[in-house]
Amino acid sequence: MRFHYARTLYGFYEGKLAEYVEPIVEEITKNLKRIHIPTHESAKLESHQEINMGTTLFELYLVLKRFAVLGTALDPGETNFKISNYHRWFNAGVTHWLDISVLKALIRIEKAIELDQLIPVDDSVKYSSSAVDTLAIFYQIKIFWQQLSWPDVEGSYMFVGKIVDDICRCCVFYADKMSERVEGLGEIQSVYEKKFEVTREWCLAINNIDYIRQSLPPFVKELGVDEIVTKLSDCRSPMEAERCAETLKNVIDNAVDTEKNKILELVETVARKMSPMMRRFLAEGAELLHQDCNSLDRLMMYLEESLKTLNMELNDVNFERILDAIWTELSNVLYDLVQSNLDKRRPPSFFSNLRDALQIMIQSFKGTKKCEASDRAVLNNIEQLLELHGFETADLIHQYYLDRLKEQQVIRETPYGQLTVRCCFKNLVLE
Repeated sequence: MRFHYARTLYGFYEGKLAEYVEPIVEEITKNLKRIHIPTHESAKLESHQEINMGTTLFELYLVLKRFAVLGTALDPGETNFKISNYHRWFNAGVTHWLDISVLKALIRIEKAIELDQLIPVDDSVKYSSSAVDTLAIFYQIKIFWQQLSWPDVEGSYMFVGKIVDDICRCCVFYADKMSERVEGLGEIQSVYEKKFEVTREWCLAINNIDYIRQSLPPFVKELGVDEIVTKLSDCRSPMEAERCAETLKNVIDNAVDTEKNKILELVETVARKMSPMMRRFLAEGAELLHQDCNSLDRLMMYLEESLKTLNMELNDVNFERILDAIWTELSNVLYDLVQSNLDKRRPPSFFSNLRDALQIMIQSFKGTKKCEASDRAVLNNIEQLLELHGFETADLIHQYYLDRLKEQQVIRETPYGQLTVRCCFKNLVLE
């Protein structure tokens, strides 16, 4: 009979379904309890009932989406189906689902870090299991977004913006928790001494945060942000779309910068924890450097072992960062040693020995950015202080006359006249 039974039945039932479901969904979404999402504290679900209701509501959304898609297949030219507006009933629900997603993500990230044994996942990479697990958690959120497939362009931008913001929050959360995970590692105390040893765990913590940081921009791109912005340009205006794209970019850049700062903070923490041992060896060496003292050798061995571990476990960029941080800390230790001993009437040998130690340090760290560039002025200041206070009395007198000679050599005008003398050495005596 060439009668479209399916299309006719669909046209009858879709209206009835919309009239029945819309008020129920709106009532449920209106009464959904707001979920508090902690940032640094342990994340906990506020109410299992709220989570379950959110899940059930999402299942209803998926069913209605499939039903709406069926309508476009049965009658492609029809644009007045009431069920086509199903997504608008769920605006508040989507926000709730995203809050649930980020809350669960934070809980899983914290658990992944807790279970992380801080060993590389395999021999070909330099990051551990929690970094891989965290990225997998991000992709679960991506799957949710793909399932949602929000049909409205402006709504898509609003919700993908929230997803990007949530993912960035998770990245920062991961960096904070990973830093806490390694805080006390490497600190060794015996009856003889207390010291800090650079460990693989510290290196992996730095690499893990860097891995998440590098993975963030391409992951956001996979969410389809560029396509949404392009559609937004067609829907609104190119200027408006550009402004929205810039907003999303700023959110991502802020998260990337925050993670980079956390990496730098960890790097500086490692250098700062090494500082007491470096100070101790330098102080002992300054006292007894030329009296069969092995303090400087012990310092060099301590630095060599630490740098060996760092070089093996860190990537090239982070190894350069930590080299610079250690050199900066070493420079500060030397400067503090000089300043704190100036008023203690130390013998010139103390400062002379420190100067010899500084020369050895410079040769060992030659080529690092800090040693070659930004700290050069500080080093010159330290060297001048050590040279001055390392002179014996006769050397100081000699240096005084050398400085006076330099002053005379730069004089170009002599308003008071000139005095010329001729001197010679006779039997090693100046006449």
